[in-house]
Amino acid sequence: MYGVTGATGELGSLVVSQLINLGVQPSSIIGLARNRSKAAHLEKQGITVRIGDYDDQASLRKAFTGVDRLLLISGSEVGKRAAQHQNVIEAAQAAGTKTIAYTSISRADTSNNPLAPEHKATEELLRHSGLTSVILRNNWYAENYTGDIRAARDSGTIAAAAGDGKVASASKSDYAEAAAKVLVSESYDGMTLELAGTPWNYEQLASAAGKALGKDIRYERISIEERKQRLVAAGMPEAGAAFYAQLDESIAAGTLDISSSDLEKVLERPPLSLEEQVKKLL
Repeated sequence: MYGVTGATGELGSLVVSQLINLGVQPSSIIGLARNRSKAAHLEKQGITVRIGDYDDQASLRKAFTGVDRLLLISGSEVGKRAAQHQNVIEAAQAAGTKTIAYTSISRADTSNNPLAPEHKATEELLRHSGLTSVILRNNWYAENYTGDIRAARDSGTIAAAAGDGKVASASKSDYAEAAAKVLVSESYDGMTLELAGTPWNYEQLASAAGKALGKDIRYERISIEERKQRLVAAGMPEAGAAFYAQLDESIAAGTLDISSSDLEKVLERPPLSLEEQVKKLL
């Protein structure tokens, strides 16, 4: 049996669909959800939906019963994820799960990206768990730029404090396909995969957005402080604005600039180009 955590989320739902595309019977897939009402689309496909919460290890142990290979999609609550992921890993151990694939971040063990520490901690938990693991170091989701690109339709700019930093993003659909292929094949067991697209900078992002929107879009370079001020002015709490500005700063420092063919090898085709990624966002 295959298990997918966060199965009602965008990435999780895509993984479930990809598993079915790969020939996995829906009855062999268990989707973990916190809210059954949000899982109706999965149940209509014949997926077994089980309720489990990353903060409730008992619910996870019950949900993972019979799961042999599990995809742990990292939680969304920054600051709580290491503890939540520990609950998932310990519950999987207790349930008899043999393999966990985990969605991490590029170079989690050495990166200064503010998101990296919890991913590094989770990777270490997996290494010491006694379970077989596959680390899927997803670089960056193209979907993270949906708001910026749509706003550029009116503003004509994409503003960031990322300097000349590069990002090797890929679409969630490509990451989901890779995760599904890893889940159904033991050939990746024990591996750490750096999953990334072709690196691009923000000038190239603006150009790709302009082509997709049919108008001139330019990259507006702003300071870290101005980035924070603009986010606060748009209604974001100061702590959140400071965190997002820190992400920009880490991109400028090169934390997401990585060249790797792992994603292409798993997909057995090139991942979507930047231009194709941007078109999917509109």
